[in-house]
Amino acid sequence: MVRSGGRERATTAVVVLALLCPLALPDFYLYTAADLIIWALLAISLDVLLGYAGLPSFGQAAFFGVPAYTIGIVVSRGGPLTLAILAAIAALLVIAMAVGYFATKTGGVGYIVVTMLASFSLFQLALVWTGLTGGENGLYLPRASSLAVLRVRAQYLVVAGLGSAVLWASRRLARSGYGLALAAVKSNERRCRALGYNVERIKLQVTLVSAGIAGIAGILYALVERALAPDLLGPGLSTEVVIWVLLGGAQTLVGPIMGAALFVTLKQVLNTFESYPLVLGLLFVAVVTWAPAGLIALRPPGRRRRRSPGGPRPSPPETGLG
Repeated sequence: MVRSGGRERATTAVVVLALLCPLALPDFYLYTAADLIIWALLAISLDVLLGYAGLPSFGQAAFFGVPAYTIGIVVSRGGPLTLAILAAIAALLVIAMAVGYFATKTGGVGYIVVTMLASFSLFQLALVWTGLTGGENGLYLPRASSLAVLRVRAQYLVVAGLGSAVLWASRRLARSGYGLALAAVKSNERRCRALGYNVERIKLQVTLVSAGIAGIAGILYALVERALAPDLLGPGLSTEVVIWVLLGGAQTLVGPIMGAALFVTLKQVLNTFESYPLVLGLLFVAVVTWAPAGLIALRPPGRRRRRSPGGPRPSPPETGLG
């Protein structure tokens, strides 16, 4: 596990790097960086849920795609962007409350089943309800109702600013008393109940927080990418997000950002090859095998923990003789 000081330095480095990108990168790379920040927010949303609360969600795409599609539906019917964003927030709240309520009531494996079913059901709904969602063709936001009206650097600063704010708020949440309550529920749910904690309410609250972060990412995706497809709601994306978090390192916030950036970048680079899913799968297996705590916990091979000269020396192993 990465120490708290290391996490703070890594978080600060990520924020500073993100805000300094417009000074060095051309417009094309800024557009790509904004896309990576959006996926990083989706990874953070699951890390809050899985890493800190121990709730394994396989339905984050539902919280991501519902607000994105809501914006597309309202705007495609001539509604103003302000109304579309408000409708997206309302739709996100409804779906998050419904999924969170049933998922926390079932608990355990039931949490996985409920969140996965939610993602799969919404994916199928987006495919068959062609009059509303466009079916397989999806929806496309007009330029005037998106962040495309701004210059690329201005778009990037909006995305990077919101991403930095969410990362900072997530870090504060993890270090607060509520974050300690989440850790306690994750560690020993039965003891928390005995101490008088309302475990179901805590789980529902953190599900709503996670959905809110994923919803911010979904809204930004709709306003930046403008093209919406049913895959944004599907179990495929939900499963990929789990891989991002485990690949980078759960319960670190920065680790899932690294995992999302690496996975999405490699997917874009290798998608011209038919066997690219196999390469990504082997990468994930290698990381889980040699770095079970994630990429963020990796250290250079020659780096060893220093031992003070006066410190205790390790005792020789017992042989069982004499």
